[in-house]
Amino acid sequence: MRSLIGAVAFAFVGCAVMIAPAHAQVVRGNQIVAQANFVDRNQRDAPQVSLVVRADYVLFSVVLETGTRSADTRKQELSSSFRTFTNRAERAEGVTVEVGRPGYSAALETATADEIIQNRGQDRSGIDLVLKVAVRERETFDQLRDRAEKFVRDTSLNGRVEAIVGDSQFLEVANPAKHRAALIEAIAADLKQMQSTFGASGSPATVSLTGLENRVLSRPVGPLDLEIYIPYSMSLVAGPAD
Repeated sequence: MRSLIGAVAFAFVGCAVMIAPAHAQVVRGNQIVAQANFVDRNQRDAPQVSLVVRADYVLFSVVLETGTRSADTRKQELSSSFRTFTNRAERAEGVTVEVGRPGYSAALETATADEIIQNRGQDRSGIDLVLKVAVRERETFDQLRDRAEKFVRDTSLNGRVEAIVGDSQFLEVANPAKHRAALIEAIAADLKQMQSTFGASGSPATVSLTGLENRVLSRPVGPLDLEIYIPYSMSLVAGPAD
């Protein structure tokens, strides 16, 4: 199972200030979902002011798949395994299962097993799921990954159904807007310093900001830590305003 999940220790959430690649980051309502093993070290476009926060969740893509020859039997096996997998998640602390793929998933209540079973050709059928594991205080990435592996490994499935864990993981920041106030305060402090440093004759310099209406974005700085920022621009005219 470790070879399937992979030993990934970093996350990527956007390589540019204004535009993040679709395959690396998904902003969905009040969540940011980032592909954990897509790393971009180019920080050229990142703003100076940012905060480092700990991810709220790590997401693993899981496919329940069976190769039983009979289509009716495949459907029965997957439906039963789906119920077992999701019922076990409801009883587990800090574990949630959603249907779909990371960044494009939905709550279990929005679909039945019959609706999400996909024919994958050559007498194979499967269900795409997201295993969402809450990050514990002081927990390392490896420890969290071990918990996810154990959950999948210890789940009894029906018939020939196998649980296949994807080799990409994803980090999620829930409600990134909760960090907005702290970011605004940090930007304001930076602005005051700029005004004071470049002012003249005891009067502050003229500084203008644009882009503060943008959403909070992020980029990786560690196994479970994300640097979050608001993509803004600053212009400065040395000396006091006329």
